[in-house]
Amino acid sequence: MNPKFALAVLAILVSSGTTGAQTWTTPDGFLSVTQPDTEKFIAVDSPPEPFVGLWVSKDEATKLGVMKTVIPTNVRLIQSSVEKGLAEEFGGEVTRLSTRRVAGHELWRMKAKGAAAEMTQAIVRHDNTVYKLMAVTIGKEPDRQTIPQFMDSLSLAQPKQTVSPSTTQKPPEPVLPPTAGLDFHNLSKSIGGLAALLGIGLFIYFRIRKK
Repeated sequence: MNPKFALAVLAILVSSGTTGAQTWTTPDGFLSVTQPDTEKFIAVDSPPEPFVGLWVSKDEATKLGVMKTVIPTNVRLIQSSVEKGLAEEFGGEVTRLSTRRVAGHELWRMKAKGAAAEMTQAIVRHDNTVYKLMAVTIGKEPDRQTIPQFMDSLSLAQPKQTVSPSTTQKPPEPVLPPTAGLDFHNLSKSIGGLAALLGIGLFIYFRIRKK
């Protein structure tokens, strides 16, 4: 075979493989992920809040999701408390994964394993918003290829401008001091545990919707 022709065929094959993956972005334009394989997963229209993106495997064993939660800017999240909240609500052991920095933001990653389920989640905060990536599998061996690809595909950008440049913007919300009386430990636990409740609760949600 002509070497130049072989290289051309290889380039076409590589190009077709990479263009098949589509990027999904949150409505505010801040967070993007690569959508899972459409042959294995189905995108859910209008997912239950606080999900802004949700994909379900065709056997309904695995859910991949993106959640968005607004919290006051004066709430200081504690990583160990987030992990504890996940462990308590998931009812299993939580392992802290390596922390990454994406576009200047710190990304907390963790994995929870219980008797009948396994969950991986990543948390990133931007101003007064917490974004969470979640991958949960119940009753089956987790997809060791799709889940890491989904979690690692996260990328961040600046949110889209919602006002014209000529419009006078409000001053940023002031950051209150830690003496405001907030329980940062329990608030952080609730952020970590929220994914466990929703991840497992989604299976009930889909079963009820089918009936």
